[in-house]
Amino acid sequence: MEEHKNSEFPRPPETPDWAQEALAPKKPPFSASRKEQLLAFGMYVLAYVYLGYQWWALPLFAAGFIAAAEYLFRGQKRSWESWIWLGCMLLVTGCIAWRGLHPYQYDSRYPELVNHEYILSEKLLFLILHIFAVYWLMSRSGRLTGGESGHLLPLDALYAFVIIPFKNFFLRIRCVLFALKPKKERKINAGAVAAAVLAAFIVLVLLVMAMTQLSAADDTFSSLLEGLRDALTLDLDQVWFYRFLLSLPVGAYVFGLLAGLGRETPETMRKHGASAETALPKLRVVPEAVWLAALGVFSALYLAFFFVQGRYLFGAFTRTLPESFTVAEYARQGFFELCRVMAINFTLFWLVSRTARRESRPVRYMAAALLIESMLFAVVALSKLALYIDCFGFTPKRLQSTWLVCVLLFGSACALYTHLTGRKSMRIWMIFGAVTLALLCVW
Repeated sequence: MEEHKNSEFPRPPETPDWAQEALAPKKPPFSASRKEQLLAFGMYVLAYVYLGYQWWALPLFAAGFIAAAEYLFRGQKRSWESWIWLGCMLLVTGCIAWRGLHPYQYDSRYPELVNHEYILSEKLLFLILHIFAVYWLMSRSGRLTGGESGHLLPLDALYAFVIIPFKNFFLRIRCVLFALKPKKERKINAGAVAAAVLAAFIVLVLLVMAMTQLSAADDTFSSLLEGLRDALTLDLDQVWFYRFLLSLPVGAYVFGLLAGLGRETPETMRKHGASAETALPKLRVVPEAVWLAALGVFSALYLAFFFVQGRYLFGAFTRTLPESFTVAEYARQGFFELCRVMAINFTLFWLVSRTARRESRPVRYMAAALLIESMLFAVVALSKLALYIDCFGFTPKRLQSTWLVCVLLFGSACALYTHLTGRKSMRIWMIFGAVTLALLCVW
């Protein structure tokens, strides 16, 4: 028995490395759909148009972008909110085209003759347009991580602006090479085709260099090859050449976003959102007593501020100004500070709602009080603006300030509604902000 126990059983033979590689599942060869192939070639033209300086360049690119998205995702059911994002995108595009067609003229010698001032700069309009376009694409393709607009907006922005386009940055060239291959040779590695193209380019460069040297050695031979040498030599001083070079990464990025989203299924994007939702409860590690004390300190601070500065803050409602204050000084002083306080309150509310270990009734009531105080700050700021506008009229900056306060006020109301009822309201807030911002661009 002892010998039997101590005896070693023979181990099964290990699988050789070559057998493991043979048994391992192989990655399927790269393939591109007909839609991707056509879009890959068309994106070279669209990206070149995008960098144009004419007033019609950006609207033409926007039309091509919309057409490409509809062509790729025409089988995807369209959500109702995608129409809103599309409308905002088209409205901002029209405003940019109108400015290009009717440029704003400012004569410093006669400033009183200028009867219009744009509320938003062209650079800001371009930024707003790109945000609307990308978010419309996410909504139209059904690839929003939460299935709809909502609190996963940062995750949607991360995927739309960074992960998807850069992950598929070289997808366009792969689709082009796939389309150029004969059908019988499409199993050939794309790297081999790229190496062949690079080798052909090097041979062309060497050929031009050799022709240049031979032409310098003999004038008769130079006159014979002059036309051919000029045809093979690029004039690097021309603007179109640099514009074309810059359009290559632009087109690769846009195509990576469009086709990359097409290669991600809606279910996959929902899983990313579900993973983020699963990770959020892990942040609930802060004891509720800590947040209860913090909320109490903030509420006491705000109540003391309202008590000390109550007459000063609410003077706009009664049209009573503090001593030695003009209307302009009263309206300006403290306005943006109140907006910053509301932003601080939003940050504190998010931290409390996401990191509190347990939301007891006192914590919920104190968080609700924080939002109510934010709404009160917004109302005070609006009263200042109303008095200022009533005395001096509308200007672009006053209208912009009014929009900002209205968005903050509506956001506080939506957050309070969600906090008390548990129903989602961020999508309504996002749509309200987007639509009003698009209308603001018209000014």
